[in-house]
Amino acid sequence: MNDEQDKPMERSKMTKIMNVTEDEAAKLALEGDAIILGGVEVHVRLVRYKGDPGLQIEYTPPFGPDDCPDWMEDINNRLAGLCRSTVMNMNDHARKRLLDLAEQDAGKDRMIYRLYVTSRIEDDGSHDTRVHDVVDPEFERIDHGIAGRVAGARREVERVLKLKR
Repeated sequence: MNDEQDKPMERSKMTKIMNVTEDEAAKLALEGDAIILGGVEVHVRLVRYKGDPGLQIEYTPPFGPDDCPDWMEDINNRLAGLCRSTVMNMNDHARKRLLDLAEQDAGKDRMIYRLYVTSRIEDDGSHDTRVHDVVDPEFERIDHGIAGRVAGARREVERVLKLKR
């Protein structure tokens, strides 16, 4: 993870994720609050198909699948696609270890990765846009290539947003 902008959410200034309209988001931004421009969470769960274990992988918005504002849907879908092609582009050994981890969870949902973009308007009127991500420590432990893949995903978002590093 990268410096301050990528600390786990428990230590960040963002304390709550909530669904707001586009007008409410603009008002919050003008008040100096950080707003989420888009994001994705990667969830895994053990499923059985004809008795064989498998992984169900879901890509959901940070506020849950049913609460995504319309204005954010395209951004979230693009971030989900990016996560599919980078973060979840695992080798067979890592995928097997992820399946083993999901089996240990006994069918419970596990969020293994969260990627989101925030923006706020500074006192001088400039925009402070940041890319944040959080990786489940158990996922990091079982997949040694994850650090490079999440860094690649983060760099791609920063490149698209033309953020200075």
